[in-house]
Amino acid sequence: MIATAPRLRTHLARCVAALSCLVSFGCNPKPKYEITILQAGASTRFPVVTAFAEYVELPSSHDELRLTLAGYAASCDAWVPPKKGESALDVTIVLPAGVRPTATTYAWTGIPNPEEPLKAPYALPKALFGEGSRLFEPGGTVRLTDVELDLHGSVKGTLAFEYPGDADRPATRIDGGFEARFCRIDLAPS
Repeated sequence: MIATAPRLRTHLARCVAALSCLVSFGCNPKPKYEITILQAGASTRFPVVTAFAEYVELPSSHDELRLTLAGYAASCDAWVPPKKGESALDVTIVLPAGVRPTATTYAWTGIPNPEEPLKAPYALPKALFGEGSRLFEPGGTVRLTDVELDLHGSVKGTLAFEYPGDADRPATRIDGGFEARFCRIDLAPS
């Protein structure tokens, strides 16, 4: 029995070390989602560290579902711009007035004529890189797979924006998945 005590202590020490390692990984989980942005032959990839959704009804105009997917600690309460080396993606889904977002696909087809009433929804992606930002040429979609429109709800989906390029502009692509909790819902008065 005395000869096995050092072995038991060694085994216990290894178990404690392994458990400590598991606990430390559990406290800082690897982000579940990642965004990839390809533009002009360059690639930007970042884990989604912060994700939140906002829904705003603009009476007699249109409604908006705004998604913020950031590779840094951002906030719904105040604008937190990315620092040098940080990236984020904002996707605004613009809907005709009174049309609520649902689990479906929204295409980025270009900005419709502002002189006419909005007839069909569209999605507008905007990337933020440090102090710069970029809007993308029309092409591709955002697919919402689950929408729970309340302050305890969330939006889940996938990004598949793509522009094939032409003689004047290079090809671009944005892809990845997301899950964003609602942090703000502003409904029009009834």
